[in-house]
Amino acid sequence: MNDPVAILKRDHREVAQMLKTLEASKPGARRRQTVEKLTQALQLHMEIEERDIYPVVQRVVGNEEAEEAAVEHRLAREGLSDLQRLVDAPGFGAVVAMLTAGIKHHVKEEEQEVFPELKRKIDRDQLAALGDSVAAAKKPQRSRRRVAA
Repeated sequence: MNDPVAILKRDHREVAQMLKTLEASKPGARRRQTVEKLTQALQLHMEIEERDIYPVVQRVVGNEEAEEAAVEHRLAREGLSDLQRLVDAPGFGAVVAMLTAGIKHHVKEEEQEVFPELKRKIDRDQLAALGDSVAAAKKPQRSRRRVAA
């Protein structure tokens, strides 16, 4: 069974690692490449959560959790935009720090509160269907990653 929570947690770890890389980075091609990779990964992750996960969260966990996630996703998108705009400029480190803090907050809530409650409140078949949907949405990215490697 594809576990949607495990897939999303793996995304969280990858994003945290890219942010850590950016925190220590210097202006240049490698930083720009990491910003692009982070942007693509985070945008796909948020799209999957918004399309597949949070409608179920809203229905079975609560509207407040879904609304808070929507705000946090909007702030993450703004942070990504600032990251791209300031990739080789002063202020880049501050944007990385702000984005990192916001994402850590979001991840902590998801992993400690939202995801466990979601798993408690839906049955195994619903969880499997969610997992299949998340895995299918991630599949094109995996193919590109293999081609690029």
